[in-house]
Amino acid sequence: MEDTRPRRIPRLTRLGLSVGLVLVIAAALALLATAIGRSWVTSVALAIAVVGLIVIAQVIGNVGTNAQLNGHYLEARTLIGRQSVDLTCVTGVRWDRSRGGTVWISVHDDITDLAITIPVPSAVEPVLTDALRAALARGVRLPRRVTDQFGLPPVPGAPRVGGSKLTILAEVVVGLVAFAVVLGLIVSF
Repeated sequence: MEDTRPRRIPRLTRLGLSVGLVLVIAAALALLATAIGRSWVTSVALAIAVVGLIVIAQVIGNVGTNAQLNGHYLEARTLIGRQSVDLTCVTGVRWDRSRGGTVWISVHDDITDLAITIPVPSAVEPVLTDALRAALARGVRLPRRVTDQFGLPPVPGAPRVGGSKLTILAEVVVGLVAFAVVLGLIVSF
């Protein structure tokens, strides 16, 4: 029987997992570089680092697919398993567009966040819209792009796309660590 309890991994745990992935990748590449000649290893190291950075960005952003409802939880599959966000206590939302044109919203609650693609499945949209309306009533400043997307009244002075300072800080820290690792590998060759 499948476990249907919501799974919520906190933001800081995902950040720690990402930093750990960077360190494991760095250690593996350093061992590879010392065990093998230094000619083609730089190219392999860069390719592995790029793939690692993409995975790390997905883990930090908690990007999910196949969004669905589990009671009052919004669930999706992510790289680290099924994740949920509590729609009864939405604390923020961020709107983002990828370079490929895909639109994402990241819904934040008091513990974690979950990014899903827009448009959301038809079964999820009315419940998510109601949760965002309730968040507005509690005083959460939803970004203008989110209120436009879900047909909600705009919030005066709200940011255009929103953001979470912790998520942005985590992305910067992991990006700097990964950049330092890759730069260190390149310089060491």
